[in-house]
Amino acid sequence: KFVWKKKVEQDRAKGLSREERELAERQRREEAEQELENLRKRRELREIEREQREQEFARQRREQEQEKLGDWERREEEFHLQQAKRRAEIRIQNQRAQPIDTLAMNLRLANEKMSDEEVAAMGNARIDVDEPHQIVECLDVVSARELLHDIDMYLSLETNARNVEFWENMLVVANAHLERLSGKGGMQGAVRDVLAGKSLDELDELEADVQAKLGGEQGAVDVDYWEQVRSELVVEKAKATLTVMHEDILQRRLARLQQSKDAPAAAAGAPGRTTSEVEQRKRQRLEELQRRILQQQPAPEDRAIDGQERDMSQEMFEAEMRKDHDPSEAIFSVEAAVGTRKYAWQDKHRPRKPRYFNRVHTGYEWNKYNQTHYDKDNPPPKVVQGYKFNIFYPDLIDRTSAPTYRIEKDPESDETSILRFVAGPPYEDVAFRIVNREWEYNRRRGFRNTFDRGVLQLHFRFKRHRLLAAGMELGQPRGVRWMYAGALTFLLLMELVGLGLFAKGFFPYKKTIPGFASRADQPISMGRGLSVPPAQYDRLVLMVVDALRNDFVFSNESAMAYTQDLLRSGQALGFTAKAQAPTVTMPRIKALMTGTVPNFLDAVLNIAESDTSSSLQYQDNLLWQLKTHGNKSINMFGDDTWLRLFPGMFARTDGTSSFFVTDTVEVDNNVTRNVRPELERDDWGVTVLHYLGLDHIGHLAGPKSPLMKPKQREMDDVVRTIHDIVSKQDQRRIQQDKRAKPTLFVVLGDHAMNEIGNHGGNSKLETSTVFVFIGSTTKSQPMADRGRNALSKLMATEVPQSNLVPTLALLLGVPIPKNSLGLPLPELLSAYTDRDRLHMLQTAAAQIYNVVRTSEPSAGAVDQQQVAERPAVYASADCGRLGAVGGQLQCKYEAALAAHYQALAKGGNSEKQVQAERAYYEFMEAASEHLSRTFSGYNLGLMGVGLVLIAAAAVGIAALYQSSGAGLVHVKSRQLAVSLPAVVMWATYLVSSTSTSLIEEEHQFWYFWVQTLLALRLATGGQWRTLAQMAMFRVVRKWNQTGQFWAGEPDVRQFLGQAANARLLWLLAAATVVLVNLAAWYVHCKYRRPALWSRTFRVLLGYGSVCALVYHIERSHAWTALGTAAQLRWIVRLCVPGDLAHIARTVYLLTALQAAASCAGLRRSRPHLAPLDALVGIMPLLLLLSRPHNFAVFGLFLGIFTLFFPAHASDTQWAGRLRPSRALVLFALAHASFFALGNSNSLASIDLSNAYAGVSRYSEVLVGVLVFISSWAGPLWWAIAGLSAVALELEHDRSVTQLLARVRALLTAAHLWQASTLLAISWIATAMRMHLFVWSVFSPRYLYQIAWFVGFYLGCGTVGGLLWLAAIVRLGA
Repeated sequence: KFVWKKKVEQDRAKGLSREERELAERQRREEAEQELENLRKRRELREIEREQREQEFARQRREQEQEKLGDWERREEEFHLQQAKRRAEIRIQNQRAQPIDTLAMNLRLANEKMSDEEVAAMGNARIDVDEPHQIVECLDVVSARELLHDIDMYLSLETNARNVEFWENMLVVANAHLERLSGKGGMQGAVRDVLAGKSLDELDELEADVQAKLGGEQGAVDVDYWEQVRSELVVEKAKATLTVMHEDILQRRLARLQQSKDAPAAAAGAPGRTTSEVEQRKRQRLEELQRRILQQQPAPEDRAIDGQERDMSQEMFEAEMRKDHDPSEAIFSVEAAVGTRKYAWQDKHRPRKPRYFNRVHTGYEWNKYNQTHYDKDNPPPKVVQGYKFNIFYPDLIDRTSAPTYRIEKDPESDETSILRFVAGPPYEDVAFRIVNREWEYNRRRGFRNTFDRGVLQLHFRFKRHRLLAAGMELGQPRGVRWMYAGALTFLLLMELVGLGLFAKGFFPYKKTIPGFASRADQPISMGRGLSVPPAQYDRLVLMVVDALRNDFVFSNESAMAYTQDLLRSGQALGFTAKAQAPTVTMPRIKALMTGTVPNFLDAVLNIAESDTSSSLQYQDNLLWQLKTHGNKSINMFGDDTWLRLFPGMFARTDGTSSFFVTDTVEVDNNVTRNVRPELERDDWGVTVLHYLGLDHIGHLAGPKSPLMKPKQREMDDVVRTIHDIVSKQDQRRIQQDKRAKPTLFVVLGDHAMNEIGNHGGNSKLETSTVFVFIGSTTKSQPMADRGRNALSKLMATEVPQSNLVPTLALLLGVPIPKNSLGLPLPELLSAYTDRDRLHMLQTAAAQIYNVVRTSEPSAGAVDQQQVAERPAVYASADCGRLGAVGGQLQCKYEAALAAHYQALAKGGNSEKQVQAERAYYEFMEAASEHLSRTFSGYNLGLMGVGLVLIAAAAVGIAALYQSSGAGLVHVKSRQLAVSLPAVVMWATYLVSSTSTSLIEEEHQFWYFWVQTLLALRLATGGQWRTLAQMAMFRVVRKWNQTGQFWAGEPDVRQFLGQAANARLLWLLAAATVVLVNLAAWYVHCKYRRPALWSRTFRVLLGYGSVCALVYHIERSHAWTALGTAAQLRWIVRLCVPGDLAHIARTVYLLTALQAAASCAGLRRSRPHLAPLDALVGIMPLLLLLSRPHNFAVFGLFLGIFTLFFPAHASDTQWAGRLRPSRALVLFALAHASFFALGNSNSLASIDLSNAYAGVSRYSEVLVGVLVFISSWAGPLWWAIAGLSAVALELEHDRSVTQLLARVRALLTAAHLWQASTLLAISWIATAMRMHLFVWSVFSPRYLYQIAWFVGFYLGCGTVGGLLWLAAIVRLGA
């Protein structure tokens, strides 16, 4: 321890004690410590003050820095905001504004003060004035998201309170629109409908109510619903706020625009109240403001091009100039006048001419003449060989629609044409006069047509042609043309051979059991050995009334009173006999005499009187059985079809032709004159009478003809006469010989007729004919109700026609023909005892089972002895469990035999008797139904070879079309070269061929596609003419109802057929005749030079069309219906031959003379326009062979065709794959016209009434040709119209090159369609050969397809088109 000794010594010297010294030391130390503490505190205070001072300094520095930095941020945000507004301004000026630009610029023009320079810069811009929320609602998801991002940007930069409010509301609307597009709207659609149209005040009140509901003040509520209402209220309030702000913006803009024009500002309406009327007034005021602003805005001006700001057009122009060009090319800028045109968009955009940089390519044509007279040192004059057009469209508004071009005829010269370029706003059309020559469209030879980056490039060269001596240009060497013609001919011949082979194998020939049935073939009775029940009749009269429909006998409107009295009194039995297709005479006679389903090919052979291949001479039939086993002498009077079917069968005959349908009197008189003389003789056993007059009346005038009831009364008188004769004879015969049996008199029809009098199909009207059995044992109880409707139940009592054969065979005591599929009619077996009736049913069942065994290998032999030993086992067998059809039928047959044995064993038990009869009928019905569908033979080998040949021909034609220049696909681009509608129509047609309903109703397919194609043409640039065509075709569609389902529906034909509308019918017919002559006059005045042959042609046409009209008036006996016009009859008699046949022959002669007159003028006046002469020249012939009510349809056809010309711009320039070509529409019209005239895919629609016009005796070839022309009148006319359209399209180019190429492409395309269709239908027919409707649907459809191919496509289209081209090449174009 340190001790300060000196200090201690001094203190001692002073006399201080130790305690005092320690106290003093302690005080000093405490003072020192206190001082130190004070110093420390002062130091701490100074440190605190220093820190505070530094903090203050730091704060001041921060404030200064923040003040400085805040100014920079504000200025940066202002800079970004100004840049955004500037970008919006630039985009608006360049006509590429986005939705955010429109919103921002409207705010700017309304709320900000703009300098004169800015106002001038915006002077040329037109800014949309739509409501802001409407702009948002038009956007898709991507655009809505972009707009939402832009609104966020403006909202983050904007400082103006009013603008911020605007953008906040826009943000709400944009978010809501994006949620709806994303599918998150839920029930908001219904909520929006509730809130729509409410004012802002109303929305506020509604929001308060919603808040109250959600706050629990009004009890339990649907929280989810009201939450959605509240969320949607926010959106609707935002829209209402935007509407108010938008109105204010429009008022400000209008005031500014009017101020700039020194015009007084429009007075805005006072703020409206919240009623709906005020809201409506506000809406009207808002629309008025929008309209006035659009009127006040100036039209856009072209942007100036100076040294500092160069537009994109100038840059494109200079870029094209800098490219290397061929020395043989020169700048081409010769514009053609396009005339003044008003554009629909010029109220928004000022039209302006596009800039362009074009070149013309020239060179030498070294043809034979130039090679002879010039050389390289002395070259010939240069000629134009092509052009290169570069048109600049940098500011095109709609960039999704590319500019197009079209070629127009130059009114000043035929040597040049006008090439017009068409684009959208803001560009006007620009046109150039170019050399009128055929273009080369091959890309390898320089063709280019593109639109990329605002530049439309059209580069092309002209085709180089050889010059022939005739002065005509042909684009291909003769060898190439002959090679093409040879290839097409070879392929068509291959297809024709394939079609013949397939048809020979497909059309079902019925399998038949060879030989004839005999009594030894009859089965042993289950209880009585070989005993055969005795015959009930020994003579038979068959009275066949052709086309006798069941309502002609059984309905209240029937005129056959005597026959109905027999039925009501119980002296006769009546049935509705159901015929099977085809319902024509020959197949039905076969079915009636053999009991089988006829061969469908008989429908074709039916019209061939010389055919003997369908004879029944070697096939078992009822007449052979009656003659052989019944020892009957058979006579036949009437339809000579019986003579062809049964040669050598009849003892005495008097045949009449069944196809001379214009004869309705003599054809029946020839039969009736033999009735009494022949029936009163005693040497006959069977007499067949076949009357045709009723069928002929149906063909001529339909079932409601005034001639129909007199003919029914005539047939009824014949029934009375025959009944009286055979009744008296039976009484006398039975008195003289007790073993004699009575005569069975059967009245029946072979088929019926439809509502227009035709037959051949499978409709109910065509298949419902009659059986009326009149005999001593066919009597039944008289009808209790003999009123007007007493016989109506007979129309519902239907039996198959094939049941006639076994019934007559059993009644007459002869074996049933071997191939019969019919069942005995139980009503006619009631006179037999129970045992005899069972034996007769056993006989019929055994005969059908023999047919089953021939058809079904799984059906085995039946041992009757074994069945008799165990009848209970066989009778109770479950036949349904057996898989094979043959096994099931065998089981049912054995069960019937067992039931038969049990009935006999019970000794007349009526219940067992009924069960046995029911068992037999169940077996026979099942067997007959199965055999009717399947008992056919198909030659699958021939069908397969035919399919292969047809497929090879179709592939070859497709390859030929691909190589012809048009092509199916572009090889390089791998894209379809044909239009999309053509592909879809082809595909849907092939698919529709697989459906029986669509085959029967094929007209609906073509009607739909014609209207669809016309609608597509209207949507892709059509005019009012296309709409008029659609309206006219709608009338055509309603004219004739056809098909199966709607055939009887009301239509124009029925309306005109009413007696009250007869004058209208003939007025329309006369108007059509006048229209045809006016069309001929127009064609010759416009396209022909005045000449003697032209005047002669028109005179012949006029006289021929009048003769066609008079022919129908005379044939329909319509002079009395014409009223005062009938007074002209004596004038007509002086000018027109008096006989119908002579009138028709006059029309034929005049048509031939017209053709001669037209040919005489071909060399002198445009031979390529010959189809126009044919188009009107063929009309008298078509009118002659058509029904009178269809005259006006041809007038509508002429109107539709005329409206295709003059060609619209889109017809001469490809306007996208969705636009169908005119050729495609004409093709569809050709097929649709076939059905529009009343035809269908049923044989019943074949109209024979006009096939004998001018024919005095039956001729298969002549009648067949007339039937084809009559049925295909519409397609023939449209085929000529198609060739006329080609001729008119190429009218300005007289060279044959385009005609050859165009017609060749059309012919190849048409054959490609028919070849692929034939292949598809052949394949479908093969697959459906076992289908239920193979007879009624597929077979008729295939026959029609053969007629389309051979008659229309091959005969008329190909041969006619090639003859026309040959005439052009021969005579010169």
